Amino acid sequence: MTPAPSPTWVPVPEHASGTAMARLVAAARERTGHPMSGTPDLHAWSLTEPDAFWRLVWDRFDVIGESGDVAAAPSTMPEARFFPQGRLNLAENLLARWTDSDAAAIVSLLETADGPAVGATLTGRELRRRVGSFAQWLRSHGVQPGDRVGLVLPVSLDAAVATLGALAVGAVVSSASPELGAPLVLDRFGQLEPRVLVVTPSYRWAGRQIDRTDALVDVVAGLPSLTAVLVADDPGHASARLRDAAGGERVVVAFEETLTDGTEPTFTRLPFDHPAYVLFSSGTTGRPKCLVHRSGGVLLKHIVDVGLHADVGPGDRLLYYTTTSWMMWNWELSCLALGATLVVCDGSPTYPHSGALFDAARRVGATHLGVGARLLDLARQDGVDLAADGVESPLRVLLATGSPLSEETARWAAEQLGPGVMINPISGGTDLIGCLVGGDPTRPFRAGEMTGPALGMAVDVWTDAGVPAADGEPGELVCTQPFPSVPVAIWGDESGERLRAAYFDRWPGIWVQGDRAVRSADGGFAILGRSDATLNVGGVRIGTAEIYAAIARHPAVAEALAFSQDWDTDTRIVLLVVPSTDVELDDAAQASIRSAIRTACSPRHVPAAIVAVPDLPRTRTGKLSEVAVRDAVNGRPVAGIDALANPETLDVIVAAVPTRS
Repeated sequence: MTPAPSPTWVPVPEHASGTAMARLVAAARERTGHPMSGTPDLHAWSLTEPDAFWRLVWDRFDVIGESGDVAAAPSTMPEARFFPQGRLNLAENLLARWTDSDAAAIVSLLETADGPAVGATLTGRELRRRVGSFAQWLRSHGVQPGDRVGLVLPVSLDAAVATLGALAVGAVVSSASPELGAPLVLDRFGQLEPRVLVVTPSYRWAGRQIDRTDALVDVVAGLPSLTAVLVADDPGHASARLRDAAGGERVVVAFEETLTDGTEPTFTRLPFDHPAYVLFSSGTTGRPKCLVHRSGGVLLKHIVDVGLHADVGPGDRLLYYTTTSWMMWNWELSCLALGATLVVCDGSPTYPHSGALFDAARRVGATHLGVGARLLDLARQDGVDLAADGVESPLRVLLATGSPLSEETARWAAEQLGPGVMINPISGGTDLIGCLVGGDPTRPFRAGEMTGPALGMAVDVWTDAGVPAADGEPGELVCTQPFPSVPVAIWGDESGERLRAAYFDRWPGIWVQGDRAVRSADGGFAILGRSDATLNVGGVRIGTAEIYAAIARHPAVAEALAFSQDWDTDTRIVLLVVPSTDVELDDAAQASIRSAIRTACSPRHVPAAIVAVPDLPRTRTGKLSEVAVRDAVNGRPVAGIDALANPETLDVIVAAVPTRS
């Protein structure tokens, strides 16, 4: 047997023993009498006795509400329920630690010519009063539990206040980032029929103030369900145009005007399964799935993910660069429930240079920084000094998600930051509004994988035959037991057929994530890529991350993207390569790339064509869009093209890739 590679990061013993994870292990040991020695034992117990585990989480983290007699009843997904008698309010729990607090609850970072700068701050007391004022305004305008409130806002103070105020009422919140085009917003919100819409008419990106009034006019005109439109940061012209689009019977006011009462919030407690958020999972065809997430499931899942696996607690500061269209916005907002300060960031993380966000994290005193894996890759390639020698930083945890974190980048980050900073790649998704696998502040981390499954998650890798894969064998990432954050429904799917078809159709009762993964002998997991972007050549499924890993250190390759091109009656692999500086992708370079892939993977992995391109399409959060390239080259409609930061690259790629004449 090949020995496991040496750990890339090892927790300092005195730090590990003081983590919330270690304390929960001790609490479980005391409550049960089981000889639990660490997280693996705690995880096993969370699966064998889920009722006891989730009740312990509820109790230890002082969840406010009525729990009822049952925490987890035996059942199968998607019908399984947790705390079926429970009642709570998500916003009440997120704000509970901030009563009469003059400490900073939310700190904003705003893009400037010199990079992100510290902007406005809300104390706990100020945050609660703004939330209370907005909740009161919503109630006075007829908003009731179950009504939908839509947000077209950047990650900001206003987004936090609007979300929490709507949740306090029991409304269902759904967000879209302001760069999304009107058709994409309407594809989402048109299904939900929101009563209230909170918008901003412009946003900052890479040194520019980008006006979105025209798009918002189309959005408002296309949502007849609206009774009110609230405008944040109006430069002076947007409200008038939106008022025209709304017509005379719909209220259009400044969002700031709804925050003036200064009242303490009151919270409407509702059943555990009452919807809190609707998130969107974009498929390759058709409108996005509107995933309805239950209040209690969100709270408990985020307590585990943020409070235990990320080790966020009172006095910490969490900055996770994201957009309001991505579930990481909802994830990071939950740090408030743990007594941690939320740091919100609006603008480009790489303006005016690729180290800008890391510099800002130091200035704002972030103890936890989360980024897309691509941003870390870029920082490594550009020689960013993460440690900033001579500058004291309280950073303890570096989180990464959005795409697989390469071994090379993980090792580089660990070397840069030293043993006092945990490298914590995580993976989950919008579908479960949380993590399937991730890190553990009490256990070593190995580059190229995540340490293990999240507590309460029976994660495994299965072969196409529906049986557990052997260690080291790629397969489908699955969860085999119920967990609290399974979506309660897909909006409009009263029968539950769409939910079952999306996640449980392949193997009934088994959550199929849509990711390919491999499990290591020591229980770690590596994500190989999305199933829907997986290459299929001659009936053999190949994860794109396998190819990327093979050429991660190739001197000719700055960046690469693999996709399947329809070819005769089969498909072939095409590899798009952004060449390294001053490198020509000639025959010799292509031969070298093919050799590296053949050696590291197999002959089946070797691309039929290697094509040089100047750039690759990516989302606003930096994730490469393999599916967009595949569909564009194969002449299919490209779903979610408005969500791409650089859609113009698709035309260049289509022209460059050879076709069968």
